[in-house]
Amino acid sequence: MHTTNTFSFSYLRLFSFFILFSIILFPQSQTGKITGKVTDASTGEVVIGANVIIEGTRLGGVTDVNGRYIVINIPAGEYRVTASMIGYNKLTVKDVYVVVDRTVEVNFKISDVAIQTEQVVITAERPKIIKDQTSTSTTISESQIKAAPIEGLRGTLDLSAGFQKTATGTYTVRGSGAYEVNFQINGVEQVNTSTGGPASTPGSEKANNSWKYDVNPLGVQQLQLITGGFSAEYGNAQAGVVKVILKEGTPKISGEFRMEHRPAGQYHFGEYLYNRNSFEWQRWGDINYWYAQRNQESFIRDLGLLDKSSNKDRYNWLYDKYKSASATSADTALWNQVVDREIQWAYDLWVKNHSPADDNVLGVYDYTKYSYNRYLIGIGGPLGQDPQTLRFYFSGEYRANPTRLPTPEKIQVYQNYILNLTYQPIKDHKIKYMGSFQKYRGGIWSGSDDIRWSGIAFVPSGASTKYLVTVDPVRTEQTIAQSINYVYTINNLSFIEATLTTQNEIYQLPYLYLAGNTQENDRLDSSLDARGFVLRDGAWWEGSLFRRPFNLSTNYYQDSRNTTTSLSVDYTNQVLPTNLFKAGIRVNYWDLFNHAVNSSFTANTYVVRSGYAEYYHAYPLNLAFYIQDKMEYEGMIANLGLRGEMYNFQSQSPIDPFNPFYPGINGPGKLDSPYGNPLTESSSTKFILMPRVGISFPIGESTAFRIQYGHFASMPIFTQALSQRTDQGWLVRGNPNLDFKKTINYEFGLQQLIEDSHRLDIALYYNDRVSQVGTQRYASFTGSLGPQGGVVGYTSDDIPLYPYTSYNNNAFGSTTGLEVVLDKVNVTNWSYRLSYTLSQTTEGNYGQAYIYPENTRSEARNFTGEFLSGSDRTHSFRALVQYIMREGEGPRFMNYYLLENSVMGLTYAAQTGLPFTYVTTFDVSGITNNRRYPLESNFDFNFIREFKFPSGRKLLFGVRVMNVFNNRWLTPLSADDLNFWVEKGITMDNPIDKTETQLKSYRIAAFKTYKNIPRQVFFTLGIGF
Repeated sequence: MHTTNTFSFSYLRLFSFFILFSIILFPQSQTGKITGKVTDASTGEVVIGANVIIEGTRLGGVTDVNGRYIVINIPAGEYRVTASMIGYNKLTVKDVYVVVDRTVEVNFKISDVAIQTEQVVITAERPKIIKDQTSTSTTISESQIKAAPIEGLRGTLDLSAGFQKTATGTYTVRGSGAYEVNFQINGVEQVNTSTGGPASTPGSEKANNSWKYDVNPLGVQQLQLITGGFSAEYGNAQAGVVKVILKEGTPKISGEFRMEHRPAGQYHFGEYLYNRNSFEWQRWGDINYWYAQRNQESFIRDLGLLDKSSNKDRYNWLYDKYKSASATSADTALWNQVVDREIQWAYDLWVKNHSPADDNVLGVYDYTKYSYNRYLIGIGGPLGQDPQTLRFYFSGEYRANPTRLPTPEKIQVYQNYILNLTYQPIKDHKIKYMGSFQKYRGGIWSGSDDIRWSGIAFVPSGASTKYLVTVDPVRTEQTIAQSINYVYTINNLSFIEATLTTQNEIYQLPYLYLAGNTQENDRLDSSLDARGFVLRDGAWWEGSLFRRPFNLSTNYYQDSRNTTTSLSVDYTNQVLPTNLFKAGIRVNYWDLFNHAVNSSFTANTYVVRSGYAEYYHAYPLNLAFYIQDKMEYEGMIANLGLRGEMYNFQSQSPIDPFNPFYPGINGPGKLDSPYGNPLTESSSTKFILMPRVGISFPIGESTAFRIQYGHFASMPIFTQALSQRTDQGWLVRGNPNLDFKKTINYEFGLQQLIEDSHRLDIALYYNDRVSQVGTQRYASFTGSLGPQGGVVGYTSDDIPLYPYTSYNNNAFGSTTGLEVVLDKVNVTNWSYRLSYTLSQTTEGNYGQAYIYPENTRSEARNFTGEFLSGSDRTHSFRALVQYIMREGEGPRFMNYYLLENSVMGLTYAAQTGLPFTYVTTFDVSGITNNRRYPLESNFDFNFIREFKFPSGRKLLFGVRVMNVFNNRWLTPLSADDLNFWVEKGITMDNPIDKTETQLKSYRIAAFKTYKNIPRQVFFTLGIGF
């Protein structure tokens, strides 16, 4: 029973007013603007009525009475711009680079035909100072992306010191939390609707949630990274925006195909995991050790010699005689024969179960024998006779990446295919279609560059699964997205854009029965089960170190199916030569279904089992609007905007949070209501207004100041709002009434040209994060009785209370920092970009550890705590250096330029290690994150050489070396491992001074001592036309 879910009509009335303005937000702006002045080269007078054409498009403008022109809605990229006028010669400026949301100034001085009769082509000069930059941002071109030593497009984020990659593979910006970046591919936001592990601990993540960011770089026209505040048209993010602009196709068919290969090998530090010098092989791999145990009764019982079958003793009668010294010589000989036979049988099967092989039923395999292979294609051009009417571009990528450690998937397969169609039958009407297919086959706890999230999870704290690789299921994720975009050009200075987008996501972890499970009964029994696939339980499995292979099925299950539908309209008008006005609206609607189990298989787990299970089905709704004015004056450029957002998770929450209805068995509950209170209420609607101001003050051609102030907000992630997990009662209940997470951003920046060749950009910033989402525990009548539960209090009439975890807006944080970027702006052969941040991030929470119902004997205590963030990186430095040798350049041998048409790229990254807590005396309290792990640094290198042929075809060869100097990054430690390292400098891969108990980490997790990937060498071969 529940109340009716209604979306607030007062908000809808307010919202309907803004619909009249018609906004985009899905997709967001992907275009820029060109403006300038046309004058007479001889007299300097303005030329009125001159035509300015953007070649290769149907865009252009006409100069006004002041000789000025404006062309808006230009797709990002490089163009030739031509000015013409009757009586004047044509003048073309080539290599004009249009950047998303930026204004490019191109001025023309045209000559009278009587003076000059030939068309003149000149090269555009890139602006030294970006006058309309009102926040910190970086634009990376197609050529820079191709030359950088990165694997996929995600690698470009690592080129900015403002971005940081987490251990699981997600990204943060300037100290933000994960999932606070608005990542767009051709304006379509890449939303992760399933971020956590299946029915797992609150706040946990699966590995490699950012896999969808890895678009094929061959299909990318331009990339923009915004790490400061951003304009009002971008929303549902607190930290940054990444805009990926895809190619639309050229007037002529062109394309490229590449293959990349990395040889097989070991790509983690330390010994090979199945090295026979390991502890378990040195002990149980020696058959003499087995024979040495033959007189121990516990060992004999492990062998099964004393088992009973059909109420008959197997060999008890014989063992009793042998033990009591009453056995005859024949009995003794028989006993020794039986023991020898069983030991040999068990030893042989132990070796088989522990030896890498393709047919090993426990999934043990040689993970070093697989090579990395990647295939990329990009092709585009016109369809039909008119290259401006219908164009296409198709890009595709298939990547087979072997896991660094043994995993059930063995090879992670990533696929991405995108088709762009652009149809413009007449000048004022343009239709664009984008269809994309993305698929990832990997693991729950594998896929990250960090060794902790590369397989064999949760060691050394837990038992290793290297001899039970099959215990985790193989993960499959798939996203199919389609968008249709219509642009109507009202006139040269205004247009309307409407977009409809759908995304269908599927995330699956299937159950599989495992060898050795109780239903198949294939464990060793030499007399009754001669096939014996899996050795029976016994001391030889070293259960304190390694997980024993007796699961019924794989350990997790999840079925998540989510659909996102988005509708947007956008209106843009160059109202005045100085004012570009935008306004619009977006509607996002989700259909979210999720069912997950964190344990082995049982039907109807959510209701009938006491193990961890999760289920929800909800239909969240999000509406947003914005209005924005970009004002461009001689000494000031301002971006002024206002954004409004609202959402409702359209879900139910219990009326009584201390007694929510629990549908399963074996839960707690009061005598008068053993299943809790079934009454619920509808989730509430949340609304926020966010002003944003960014102002740039250019001073001449060499200096520009900027200030930025803005409010930014994002919705809670879906699991925080909707998750409902059980464990003999409620373990976790999401909170659909969570409010927006909010950040107030302040930034002051300076651009300064240095010696006409370098641009220095300095930004001081402060991000104040409030109303962040943290966990909140409730003492409830229907909380969990499981291992993470238990009694946490009593009512005044002695009714026990049990815990469950929910979420609340009870967390906060802040980041204060300095970001410095040095760019070489006069690019000849050398180019480089250096980026450095100095920052400090703090975080905290407040409130009660437990919220109790009334009339309890427990006292509620409020608290507030703020401390250095565990993800803080005080210093972060990135460098990208490239050297280009064009045609006819480089070393020469016998009239042949050996390295012409080649580019070399080098990146260097360095950052302070993560903080950790370590105190040396027990009388010290309140100390958090007072020490740091060592500096982490890395060099990567890339070389690409193109061989061009007269036919227009080209052949490409490349070498990419990652971690050139094989640097090692220490993996964060805990417990005894941390003590040994801090006090003695001893790491997990070093057994010195450790007791038998302390040797656990050395024996099962020495390979995790260093978290990063050793040196890798990739070879690339490609063809183009």
